[in-house]
Amino acid sequence: MTEIGFNQAADDRFKIGPSTIRGAGLGLFARRDLAADEELTVVGPRVVAESLEDVCTGFANSHKFRVGNELIIPFGLAGMANHSEVANLRRVIEGERVFLQTIGPVACGEELFLNYSPKARSYFKDLSNSKEPG
Repeated sequence: MTEIGFNQAADDRFKIGPSTIRGAGLGLFARRDLAADEELTVVGPRVVAESLEDVCTGFANSHKFRVGNELIIPFGLAGMANHSEVANLRRVIEGERVFLQTIGPVACGEELFLNYSPKARSYFKDLSNSKEPG
């Protein structure tokens, strides 16, 4: 796959590590200090919502990004951002491009969080979210 931004392993701004959210598994972290408005492209195949392809990729429902009537199944780092109502990332859609953007400065080592949509949160209703970033 030659999609722009797909080789995110070379991106020195982000890393994956154990989440600060109990029970969440892995999370997305700043590898260095990040400025406001830094972008992380959401990469992966798109499927039409409620299509056969959507049903067959149900294992990824909790990580899909909705863009109109399509869903992106993330392959890259953007799919590792966990939910928090105290988010430091926002989802941005510009035409066909979808990316996460830092809301403000983020310190090196800080976990990056996205405020999931109510539908996405429903997949995690049993997950204990007892720790919010602080």
